[in-house]
Amino acid sequence: MCAVAAAALVTVTGRPGIAVLPAHAEIPPHLGYGINVRQESRIDPLVAPLGFEWVKLWEEYEDDPPVERLPYKVLFAIECDGMPADLDQWGDHVEETARAGLGFVEAYEIGNEPNVERFWGGASPAPDQYVEVLKVAYERIKAVDPAATVVSGGLAPVGRIEGTCNGWNGNDCHAMDEREFARQMFLLGAGDYFDAFGYHPYGFAYAPETDPESVSNGFAFRGVEVMHDLLEQHNLGHKPVWATEFNWLRDWTEEGGMPSDCRSDYEADFSWMEVPEVQQAGYITRAFQYADENWPWMGAMFVWNLDWHNYHTGHCEAARYFSVRKNDGTDLGAPTLAYDALVAMEKRPGHFGPRMAVTPSALTFLADVREPGTFTGVVVPLNTGYRVFTWTAMVAAGMQVTGTGTVGVQVTPTLAITTGLQGMPLTVTVDSTGYTTGTFTAIISVTATTTDVLDAPQTVPVTLRVVPEVYRAYLPVALRCEP
Repeated sequence: MCAVAAAALVTVTGRPGIAVLPAHAEIPPHLGYGINVRQESRIDPLVAPLGFEWVKLWEEYEDDPPVERLPYKVLFAIECDGMPADLDQWGDHVEETARAGLGFVEAYEIGNEPNVERFWGGASPAPDQYVEVLKVAYERIKAVDPAATVVSGGLAPVGRIEGTCNGWNGNDCHAMDEREFARQMFLLGAGDYFDAFGYHPYGFAYAPETDPESVSNGFAFRGVEVMHDLLEQHNLGHKPVWATEFNWLRDWTEEGGMPSDCRSDYEADFSWMEVPEVQQAGYITRAFQYADENWPWMGAMFVWNLDWHNYHTGHCEAARYFSVRKNDGTDLGAPTLAYDALVAMEKRPGHFGPRMAVTPSALTFLADVREPGTFTGVVVPLNTGYRVFTWTAMVAAGMQVTGTGTVGVQVTPTLAITTGLQGMPLTVTVDSTGYTTGTFTAIISVTATTTDVLDAPQTVPVTLRVVPEVYRAYLPVALRCEP
């Protein structure tokens, strides 16, 4: 029994075959430079000077995706104000939206800050409900546009909330700890229904380089590092994080104009995080730089915001002071120091296309020379970037390795298929019949069918070890037959 178990053993080593990033000077561009836009009509006059390649538009304000090809990549935020009363009907709406955006929209964000009561229809935040919504949206969008990127709704950084609501820890029925919300999402299988994980790494009162462990509740721009760690812990580290909102709040007193009847409430909620205008400008540009230098897993980043400068001017509206335009009585407003800084900022836009990885990174089979058999393993070509690619696979030459050198005898794996779509498993079969003792190798080469795929081709070493006798020492503890 032990020998049979050993003969069937496939040792999988390594993680997806993604090259380790070198030092800063050689880090390939990976960021997408973007900004939240309330009115599509303001894109041409205000976004062009920024030199950004992304805009985020909102169904809440524009109703429908653009009806023509903009000179920017588009993230379209699909509104989801809580659990839909009829999920199938809502799914129909999402599908119609994707059809309207086909050819004009690169990515869709599903909802906004679903861990906060305000954006979850006034109900207690519920990660299980949100995962249901995300699943429907993902499947409906992909049915229309397989190349579209689906981004989970950017979670709000609300801090370490105490208590339990409806069975969810870290939930006070008004907001749910973003870390716990994300963890529950991942445990519920949300990783199958997003291409990029949405988060809002606001900087609050602190410089972008601030260690989140050094401030209360982790309220710092680098708090997003904790979210990436959670993705890693749930085997989702290959998926990028998108900062679908981030910024610092400008001190309103530098420009005045706030109604006196609501000023005290505003000060109670927001004064602790206000920064001078010159600091807002420096922090935003340094945030982009920090992400570029330190976070290869960060994808598109969207400043909040371009043009909420004249939004609800009769109210104490914080969105106006996150805007990089000032309300001066005109439609377009006046530039802030942050706007000018973003215009002047050096940019290294990333590659918004496929990136190949394979898992596992190697296959090893162990066989007893007296009991030849057929062994199988599985290799999965993954897309750790965006859009869609197809792959082809072939077997390259290998050799036998002996104690005195190498000779030209190789193992010859059989591939169940030689082409497929990203994520489609490739079954590899090795027959040890006729092999003497020794180590035999081969290489499987997996490449993309188009030339715009980064990190292609990938190679997967295949090793067949044929031994005179399989001893218990070869087996992991779980497969040993005797104590």
